[in-house]
Amino acid sequence: MICGLALAAMTFSACSDLLDKEPLNNIDSREFFANAEELELYANGLYVDMIPSAEDLTSSGSGTCDYLATSTTSSLLQKDFDVDKMSGWTYGAWTNLFRCNYFLENIAKASGSADAATLNHYRGIARFWRAWFYFDKVKTYGNVPWYSHTIDAADSVQLYKTRDDRELVMDSVLADLDFAAAHLKADKTLPVSAYTALALKSRVCLFEGTYRKYHTVNPSTNEPWKETNSSRRWLGECVKASEALMGSGVYGIVNTGHPETDYRSLFQSEKPLDKEVIMAREYSSELVATHNVTQKFNSAGNDTRRWSPTQDFVNTYLNRDGSRFTDLPGYDKKTFVENCTNRDCRLQQSVITPSYKKNINGTVQRYNATWSVTMTGYQVIKFNMDDTYYEQTSRCSNAIPIFRYAEILLNEAEAKAELGEMDGKVWDNTIRPLRERAGVNGDAPTVADPYLMKYYLGKCSDKWLLEIRRERAIELFFEGEGLRYDDLMRWGEGEMLAGEWNSIYIGEKNKAYDTNGDGVKDLEVCDGKPASTVSGIYYINLAKTPYYSFKDGRLYIKNENDWSDKKYLHPIPRAALVKNPNLKQNYGWK
Repeated sequence: MICGLALAAMTFSACSDLLDKEPLNNIDSREFFANAEELELYANGLYVDMIPSAEDLTSSGSGTCDYLATSTTSSLLQKDFDVDKMSGWTYGAWTNLFRCNYFLENIAKASGSADAATLNHYRGIARFWRAWFYFDKVKTYGNVPWYSHTIDAADSVQLYKTRDDRELVMDSVLADLDFAAAHLKADKTLPVSAYTALALKSRVCLFEGTYRKYHTVNPSTNEPWKETNSSRRWLGECVKASEALMGSGVYGIVNTGHPETDYRSLFQSEKPLDKEVIMAREYSSELVATHNVTQKFNSAGNDTRRWSPTQDFVNTYLNRDGSRFTDLPGYDKKTFVENCTNRDCRLQQSVITPSYKKNINGTVQRYNATWSVTMTGYQVIKFNMDDTYYEQTSRCSNAIPIFRYAEILLNEAEAKAELGEMDGKVWDNTIRPLRERAGVNGDAPTVADPYLMKYYLGKCSDKWLLEIRRERAIELFFEGEGLRYDDLMRWGEGEMLAGEWNSIYIGEKNKAYDTNGDGVKDLEVCDGKPASTVSGIYYINLAKTPYYSFKDGRLYIKNENDWSDKKYLHPIPRAALVKNPNLKQNYGWK
């Protein structure tokens, strides 16, 4: 697992001083890399600089996807987005790569006091973070320049080189991850270990393998991939990494036999539950190292996007007996209470349902979704601490997982299914334990779900893949700094970002309803300001909320996301192209 934040806090100031010295390549490496202790110091600096924050892992990074209505649109998805609005190719955007390569070039200086295994462990750390860095760059831009060494300020050839082909870059990423997995210590208490390298490899290889399957050309150039059928090679590497973790016996699914709470326990503990959590962003109340995630998910302020799960997504949660909710007669007109009854227990641990309670100023009581926060009637609670105390700035210290064993099982299942190797045994080893933890019958599917086929725009009809996609969306809801967005990109399902956003079923306009089943009317949708109001009822005035429309008994939220296939990649910023025309622009962007 991850070392305590105390270690990171103690080393951060020293690492920051080290890395902030200019120019960095003039540091006397004999002073900083003379022994294993100084290698650890630098490695901790990389960890502090490169690990995502709680906000990045949840609200900031995961807020753009198909199953969330949001109050604002990401810049890439705005209709007027163009090359001139793209940023991110500055010196600062490449600093962490320089740090990784600088570390690699100087590790050998400690060879007089550290053995070969220790040196390779630290090389593994540097190569882990370099792979992490480049994976993000490739997801964003496709082809990017590959640098395996630091660049001198006078080296105009390297500074102004063209972008390398994505296939070369990703093969280099894979080589880095294989080295890291082979040479990092197999110690789960370390910040970066052989296990975290395998977890990252599993994620990276699934992404690249499916990306090349569902994108027949390299989006940077619109030309076919150079390696024929490379998708299968990458999926095979995903299986290798996933099965190495599964076979290690080090990790498992947290299942104490309490399906109503086991899933969410992974996101509320200050100390990561390291039976399942492979890597996490840790915080500490004792050290006053905190984050604001609970506040963001309970606020309607300008720093939030009112992330609101859609009814179409909630429909994908199974009933606890394993049957499909969407097979029930009249499922599309069931009330909020009916939607939350006898469903997969992850639903009540991801959003507010009628059974939800929290500590409100010292008293634990029932709490309902707040329509000033949610736009659909479903309000996210997955990462929240259930106490109003934490709904203020800098109060939360619960750890946020980065890699979980559950994801490894999902990666294994999907890679096997894509390779045509999925069967009942694989299902029982991967998907079944996740469903059973959530109180759902874990039996394998017998036929493809027509609702999911429609949900995925008719592009997927394989029964295994559809169920794995269902499970992935539910199990990894709002996780991993945008895992769902990445899934849509690799599956070639970007147009889902521009789909309809709908609310719970309400009924009629100009009529008050008890939506949560507590016997008290709490919501009314009206065409204009009502002549009189009743305390406790939230009024949605359609005349004053132009982002809403009302049809078929429910609200529809205006989705201003604009999609075109060129957006599978971001454009290269114009400022970068002016400085270095050799970079060339991604296909479709001008």
